[in-house]
Amino acid sequence: MIGQSFFAEKYKFVNYVELSVEQHQQIWKVRVSKDVRQFMFNQNIFPFSDHLNFVERLKTDTTKVYFAVYDIDNQFIGSISLHPINYAQRVADWGIYINPAHQGKGLGTTLSKIFFDHIFALNIIEKISATVLSFNLASLKFHIHIGFQHQYEKDGNIYLIKEKQ
Repeated sequence: MIGQSFFAEKYKFVNYVELSVEQHQQIWKVRVSKDVRQFMFNQNIFPFSDHLNFVERLKTDTTKVYFAVYDIDNQFIGSISLHPINYAQRVADWGIYINPAHQGKGLGTTLSKIFFDHIFALNIIEKISATVLSFNLASLKFHIHIGFQHQYEKDGNIYLIKEKQ
């Protein structure tokens, strides 16, 4: 199942719907921090209650899955998501952010490799697409580094794709 939590190497990928309120509080604080939200499509600060309502909707929405990633010391490293998932076309958009406290250590690359290996091994998804804000050159460089291919640019966004090997 695509949304099932999993453990790989020394990292736990935990589905948002399985997390405690305290864990969600930590995720929300990182997500609305300026260091993270400045690179998101939704750059607004939103209340914690909106985050909890979003998680509640995830329980019944099979087109979205969000994972909080923790290390062996239960430190919140970041978040990786697939949204939307198009099961008929076997493609999903993805998103990732790393907790600023853990940036600059190569964890984005490491976690992405683990995540893609896991997702592609399920034989449900064959392509993962990414949309990068055109001003976010670090994200564009990161996506190229982890194997995404440039598709096209439109409306200030860069569209990329990664195919199952």
